Amino acid sequence: MHYIAKYPTAVHSFILSLMLIQGTYQMLQAHYGRGVVQLSIGMIILFSYFIRYEIKLDETKVQYEILFLGHTFYSKKIAASDIRKIVFKRVGWSARGAFIYTDKLFPIRLINFKPDNMYNQLDLFGKKNGISIISRKDFMEQSQSMTKES
Repeated sequence: MHYIAKYPTAVHSFILSLMLIQGTYQMLQAHYGRGVVQLSIGMIILFSYFIRYEIKLDETKVQYEILFLGHTFYSKKIAASDIRKIVFKRVGWSARGAFIYTDKLFPIRLINFKPDNMYNQLDLFGKKNGISIISRKDFMEQSQSMTKES
């Protein structure tokens, strides 16, 4: 299965407009250093609108990609044997998330992926491959189809 996520939200839009307005104001007031910094932050936020995250679940591996303007920026294939555990939990008021832990330092965060059945498919993937699955209590309240500890 193939799942896609985009992260920019209304908060990003507010901060972007704030940085562009303040940066322009600072440039007009001859505070060029501050203006350049604020406009640069605005450009970084603007570029974040073009970042897309994709995950592909196969029978024995998970492929995670980060794309910028449709071109692969980062790609990682994780075999089921390399995954230590998968943790399902809520990460906001209504957002659910999954964290894939490997032997590497940082886990892979899977948040806001569409369609929403990705979490059920990831749960089935973990069960089929004998991976330790942990579902937090608050995540269970949103999705009754998963067990608390698998």
